[in-house]
Amino acid sequence: MADVLDKAAKKAKEDPKKLAKAADSGDQAEDAGPLEADPQRHFILFQAVPAWAISMLVHVLVLLALGLLTIADPVKIVNVLSASSTGEDGPEIEEFTIEEVDPGEVAESEELTEPMADVPETSEVIDPVSVDIPMDVAMVPVDVSDFAAEMAPSGATLQSLSSMNSQSFNSRSVDMKKKLLREYGGNDSSEAAVAKALKWIAKHQMPNGAWTFQHNLVRRDSGGNPGDEARAKAFNAATAMALLPFLGAGQTHMSGEYKDTVRRGLLFLVKNGKPKNMEGLPTLDFSESGGTLYSHGLAAIVLCEAYAMTEDPALMIPAQGAINYTAYAQNADGGWRYTARSRVEGDTSVTGWHVMALKSAYMGHLTVPPTTVRGAIAFLDRVQSDGGSIYGYTERSTRLVPGCTAIGLLCRMYTGWDKNHPGLVKGVGHIAKTGVNKKDMYYNYYAAQVLRHHGGPEWNRFNVELRDWLVAGQETSGGSEGSWHFPDSTSHRGPLEGGRLCSTALATMILEVYYRHMPIYAASASEDDFPL
Repeated sequence: MADVLDKAAKKAKEDPKKLAKAADSGDQAEDAGPLEADPQRHFILFQAVPAWAISMLVHVLVLLALGLLTIADPVKIVNVLSASSTGEDGPEIEEFTIEEVDPGEVAESEELTEPMADVPETSEVIDPVSVDIPMDVAMVPVDVSDFAAEMAPSGATLQSLSSMNSQSFNSRSVDMKKKLLREYGGNDSSEAAVAKALKWIAKHQMPNGAWTFQHNLVRRDSGGNPGDEARAKAFNAATAMALLPFLGAGQTHMSGEYKDTVRRGLLFLVKNGKPKNMEGLPTLDFSESGGTLYSHGLAAIVLCEAYAMTEDPALMIPAQGAINYTAYAQNADGGWRYTARSRVEGDTSVTGWHVMALKSAYMGHLTVPPTTVRGAIAFLDRVQSDGGSIYGYTERSTRLVPGCTAIGLLCRMYTGWDKNHPGLVKGVGHIAKTGVNKKDMYYNYYAAQVLRHHGGPEWNRFNVELRDWLVAGQETSGGSEGSWHFPDSTSHRGPLEGGRLCSTALATMILEVYYRHMPIYAASASEDDFPL
């Protein structure tokens, strides 16, 4: 090719005028003529063009061709595939289309997915100013395994996982709740009241996951009426009391609208418990100033219920540790008082919470020592009168004490008394005759459970009065919306000492009584008694 180019250049130098004249006149020189007429000359011309020019020409032609292809109308429908199994031959492929969506519509729908909470402008979250809040709780998995590898000696085990047949808390599932609500006297109004109450309680959770009975230190314009200042540092009791209504409604740290609220509350409790080794038994102690063993009993119920509802392994050790401390703290007379192993006789009020904790633990497949259960029964025997139909506070009573009697009867139900036991039947009659006490929510809470489990016309009458009174008395506006306050409450019954938070928790749990637990005496859904 180089020789050909040299010859062409030499010829142009020898006779440039001749080449120019041929071009002007249209005469063809030696290499003149149609390009396709002489293949040899075509090849020579192609060879004379630089390689980069040929490459550029090819790329230009390719780009022009692609440009012509994309001028057509764009496709406005996107086809996607969905597979659904139809048998052994494999999934059947079904084609469907997604139509174009206006970007404006997408933006608008995204803005509406998380509506802002309806909070009055005057309801401002503030840091507590006169309450020492315990340590902050880090958002980490619950892990207390460092203080216990084995939570109870094998000899104290009441049951094994392979032989368990007790009912769990499936009464709180969505479908079962609807069924039990309808069968046992709840209605849409009572459920709406529960929903409003949970919202109010959730708003008063502190940043570290705890609650305080002085709720007004957490939010302004919450309705006032806080608890006694002496209970201000009873964080374990307040947190447990606040969490119980969420668990009662089927809300856990793993599912539900308030799962984050429940999770943070549980984390606080576990972190705020005091790990101890009592007589070789690893325990978790929740007693505290201002709450005493009431606090521990409440916290133990919460942990056991949360574990039973979710079977979350992270909660098993804390729950078992709390039950181990309950067993350790029991008095010599079989009851519980304000401090562990008190030299003062046990009382029915504290004992009631601890028996419920033991029952929740048993239902959650945790270890409950038989000696602890037998001790509780011995205490009930000691404070009962009138054949077991009446219960005193720390000793037998010759007169009816409604609150203690309701607690005693519920404990008897949990520890194995038959529905037709003469003492239980007569005791139910005492409660039915007493009726609703609008100055004693503590009594109402226990009485509602006893009558609901026993059933019959006594429960129907009691329920209608109590349910409708609570629904009508719930706050309906302002920062207190969803809460309750009972200004005429009798002292030492909870509402005055625990304030609006305690009142709201008790009222909410009463309105959840239809499904908080499976009916004890229903033939198809009974809960096992403690093995002795």
